Amino acid sequence: MSKKDILNAVFTSFLIALGFCIPSYAQTQQADALCVGGIPETANDASFAIMPNGEMLHIASNLIFMRCSIGQTWDGASCINEPTQHTWQQALALSLETNFNDSYNWRLPNVKELSVITERACVRPAINDAMFPNTSPDDYWTSTPSMLHESSAWAVSFANASNAIKQKDRSLFVRLVRTRIATDIVP
Repeated sequence: MSKKDILNAVFTSFLIALGFCIPSYAQTQQADALCVGGIPETANDASFAIMPNGEMLHIASNLIFMRCSIGQTWDGASCINEPTQHTWQQALALSLETNFNDSYNWRLPNVKELSVITERACVRPAINDAMFPNTSPDDYWTSTPSMLHESSAWAVSFANASNAIKQKDRSLFVRLVRTRIATDIVP
């Protein structure tokens, strides 16, 4: 990569951070995302194995994510309906009571786990939209509490793949995860 390419990528990232619209130079699977060329993809199609019935295996982490956010339904091709927002306590409770595909092993991912599915080359949404269709380009809860503020927990933003501490009484979106077990069949 030349000096000019590096400077161009840095300047483009700076403009995106300021909220300017930059035309997409990358050929990606992201339907509506703004993707910048020259930035390595962090969640391309090869990172995942499609599981049956709305589940997605992140190969490197051995984690199975729901393809849809809580509130949405997998229709066999996409996530339909609108995702719902929940407080942190509600998100934790939802993870304990969720039965999806005959499994109660679902949980709220920690900040590192949820970050593995972010696509850092794209914004709004900063996720592989082919693998996780109709993801809100907004904040999602993690199970990681703040060590400095008892009333806060970590969230991952699918607007720009960043992490931030949010007040637990705020309503954010939720995507659940489970660890792959030996009986899970990967196509």
